[in-house]
Order: sequence, then structure tokens, then C-alpha cells
Amino acid sequence: MKLSTLEYFVEVATEKSFTKAAEKLFISQPTLSRHIQELETELGVVLFIRQSHDLKLSGAGEKFLVETTDVLRRVDHLAHMFDEQPTEQAVILKVGYLPNFNLGGMYEMLDHFKAEHTNVQFLMTQDTPLNLADGLSDGRYDLVFGLSSYFQANHEIEQVLFMENHLQIALPIQHRLNQQHKIRFADLKQETFILLERQQSPVIVDYVINQGLKNGFNLRANYYVKDLDEGLSMVSVGKGLAFLYSGMNDGTLAAKYHIKITDLADISHDQNIVSVINKNNDSQLLHDLYEFLKHGAPAQ
Repeated sequence: MKLSTLEYFVEVATEKSFTKAAEKLFISQPTLSRHIQELETELGVVLFIRQSHDLKLSGAGEKFLVETTDVLRRVDHLAHMFDEQPTEQAVILKVGYLPNFNLGGMYEMLDHFKAEHTNVQFLMTQDTPLNLADGLSDGRYDLVFGLSSYFQANHEIEQVLFMENHLQIALPIQHRLNQQHKIRFADLKQETFILLERQQSPVIVDYVINQGLKNGFNLRANYYVKDLDEGLSMVSVGKGLAFLYSGMNDGTLAAKYHIKITDLADISHDQNIVSVINKNNDSQLLHDLYEFLKHGAPAQ
């Protein structure tokens, strides 16, 4: 097992892309892929789960990343232990965030922080709201960008507002309600809906079902979809109405899908996106990042 191969593995794991990692390492993608395959064969485990447009660490890969990072940190220490100016130790911070949301500001802030702290690397993972909350508690994540409602009863965390967020509804362009500035739940009694699968966003599903009951009707969901793109595509062809968060809407969705997106009038106000860390995490760099987000990242 060569140190260079371990360095290759860490680069692929943090970039989540063979193409990007190969560019940073100045080697060809086939060469990089071969090294990773040889490493997996040597270890007897699968380190990466390869999908058509996605690359993520397996459970074994996550464990191996922790150990590999420690090995490379120790080797770097040995290489520079007699330097007059010791080098900063590399630190990997595991960041979890919500899928489907327009989180360009998150990447911008992390890039700014990394420019000032060149020893940090971010391992980025999309996850469901519940998994983000659980992952922060059990150490799978160091920092998460999640829905505030999932952290209200947790006294072990620190959180700061990152993005204001509220519920909206998407309608076909010719729908009878598309002239209203805001729509009430009571106006939706006769409608049929397209909902995200519950494991993708249980907060939306449970909230809108409860709001329907409060307004005297059972929400009729004809379709359940895995992501926002599928749901809005079905709205555009008249299959039903779909709920989404304002934080998912970058201002181009209505034109892209030829639909109308309108705010709901009677909505909960605890769905903002927050940056959250666990108070018990002893990483000073993590706490520095949290302070950076707290004071440097305006609500979007």
C-alpha cells in the first residue's frame, strides 16, 4: 500500500469525483481509477459507491477515510518535525446538507473559509433532514445545513440562521388559483397533489397533511416522487400541485417548467435553514468555521 495511493483516495473522497480529483492530482482519470480499484482489491472492500451521476463513500470507505487522514497527518508531521516553521495539520470536516435546495451561498462561504484555512478539506454529503440531525449527534457530520425544526429540542447543539425558508406551492400555468398573490390551505380542498416521498422530506409531507386536516379535508396525493425535478415536471403537464420550499427556488423554476409558484398564506415559520454544530465536538477548526458562518454569512 503506497502513500501516494492513500493521497489519491483522500482526494477522490473529498472531491466526490474522479474527474476533479485527477485534475487536482495532475494524473489521468484512468490512472486514478486503476489505483483506487487496486486499493479496493488489496483491502477486500468497496470504498466507493459508483452511480451514474454520483460518487459517494461506502461505510467501509468512510471508516478508511478517517484512518487514512490520520496516517497522512502523521507522515506529514514526520516530514516537517524539524522545520523551524511547522506546517499546519490537514483537517477533514464532514459537512451534511439538504438535497434540492439552492445552497450556492453555502459553497461560497466554505470556499472563503478554506482560502483562509488552507489545511481544511470538506467532505460534502447530501442527506435527509432526519439523517442530518442524527448524524450530527452520532459524529457522522461535523457541520450540517438543515431545517431548524429538527434541532429545536436539542440542547447539545449551536445553530445560526443561514437561509430564510418557507413553504410554497407549484401550480400548472392555467390553474384557477394562479392569479392569487398568496394561497390559503382552505383553497386547496378540491385539488390533487404530487408529494415528495416521505423519507426525502417528512417535514413537508407531515405538515401539509396536517394542514389539510385542520382545514377539514384529507390531502389527495396521486403521485409520490423522489426529487423536486420530477415533481415540477409532473405539475407542468397537469398531474397535480406540488409543495416546495422557497429555499429550493432560485427564481428560475417557474420559467424552466412553465408553471406558477405561489406562497402559502398560513404556514409554519420554523422551516428556516440553519448551520448547526455539536457543542461537544472538540475540533477548534470546526468552531472557527461556525463563528465564520455566524458572523460572515448573511441570511439569504
